[in-house]
Amino acid sequence: MKKKKVLKITPILITLNLLVLFAIAGFYTGRLVKYYKLENAESDDGTVLLVDEVIKRRSFLDETKGLVLNEDEGIYRYKGEVDDNYINYSGMMYRIIGIDKDNNIKAISEENVTLMYPGFNKGYSKSYINKWLNINEKEKNSGVFEEAIYNSDSLLENTYYCFDSAKDTDNITCEEKNNDLKITLLSLYDYKEAGGKTSFLNNGNEYSLGTLNDKNFSYYVTKDGDIALQQNGDMPIFVRPVITIKSTTELKSGNGSKEKPFRIEKHKINELSDVYVGSYIALNDEPYRVVKILDGKVLVVKTNVLMNGEKKLKIAFGGENNIYTTSDGVGKYLNKTYLKTLDLKDSVVKGPFYTGTITLKSRDYTLLKTESVKAKVGMLTMGDMFINEVNNVLTPFKGIQGDDIINVLKDPGYYFAGYITDKYNVRPALYLKDNLEIVSGKGTLENPYIFKTNIDEKKSEEK
Repeated sequence: MKKKKVLKITPILITLNLLVLFAIAGFYTGRLVKYYKLENAESDDGTVLLVDEVIKRRSFLDETKGLVLNEDEGIYRYKGEVDDNYINYSGMMYRIIGIDKDNNIKAISEENVTLMYPGFNKGYSKSYINKWLNINEKEKNSGVFEEAIYNSDSLLENTYYCFDSAKDTDNITCEEKNNDLKITLLSLYDYKEAGGKTSFLNNGNEYSLGTLNDKNFSYYVTKDGDIALQQNGDMPIFVRPVITIKSTTELKSGNGSKEKPFRIEKHKINELSDVYVGSYIALNDEPYRVVKILDGKVLVVKTNVLMNGEKKLKIAFGGENNIYTTSDGVGKYLNKTYLKTLDLKDSVVKGPFYTGTITLKSRDYTLLKTESVKAKVGMLTMGDMFINEVNNVLTPFKGIQGDDIINVLKDPGYYFAGYITDKYNVRPALYLKDNLEIVSGKGTLENPYIFKTNIDEKKSEEK
């Protein structure tokens, strides 16, 4: 009887199998080392970089939420409802959107910072909103927002932005992009990729996107997080700026939570000139917000309207026309009656309150800055930081329908032409000397800065 032949695995086949196993093991070991280094990186001098701390939050198991890596594009993106991407910078809270291919960190302000006409009719790059966001040496009064950011030259990089237009929301692309601009609005593509309505970018407030349709009307996010299209290019928009933080930026403190946000800048706050735009100070035990820092003076605005007991005080703009003045109407009340209630005396100084006029042809915010009135107390106008925070208030923004018309900021966020004889709520803004000494506080709404006034100094001398 013949013996059955037994098949034997040849040494060559065994060798090939081992080589395949070693290759697979090497590949995954290399990936493990790569991501371990990324997640545990430390600079040569022992400092921790913000980008390295953010990358540690990468989601490996569920790529539908959290910080997700797109290996093809070499970028990270936050998706869904996350709570570890908060960053506090220059007096305002931001949410990290992701990390670009150059390892820079892209972030969007958590709140709207102004309300203004965008001027998208000539495209995004030539719009009023782009001029308002970015400093342009050739454009007078440009870069209102960039000038308000502390140390922007050292900490900010240009932002990658999607310039694709979108005829509708069924085909949202990002094929045309560059980083020519430092500060932008959020694109429709970035909103969609983050998860849209079900993501952290839906903060319960309406705000404009920078993506336009074929008629240069802009898309915006509704209060419910849905996407809608501006049907009128002349309507004002809410602004949430997008910035990009350099990859070399050091993490000073924080863990990315809302309670302990990342912080990338810290300096001594000794005087009012040292505070950030967006910080809060206390006057008469009430919070005011810092709007602008100029040479020798700081503009602050009350966080709410004036009260008469438990009721909101209503005052007519008054006067013979719609030019703001301290000798009549609301201007006289603010600079005489209201100012005395603060008991600040020579801690308050005069500064410019802009009273220019836009036209039907041009709604450029810089036209408002062609005229001004010097006063100690006034009101915010269109394009000022944080004007959007309080509705149904007077402004010094003249109506274009006649010299008896003044613009009122109405709810839910548009400018309404009212008569100068009609009464409205008032939100005062005033200029303080920038050398007032800060004695306590953290600059937050809950714990505003407290400073010494000239009256405090005189009281100390008398003692």
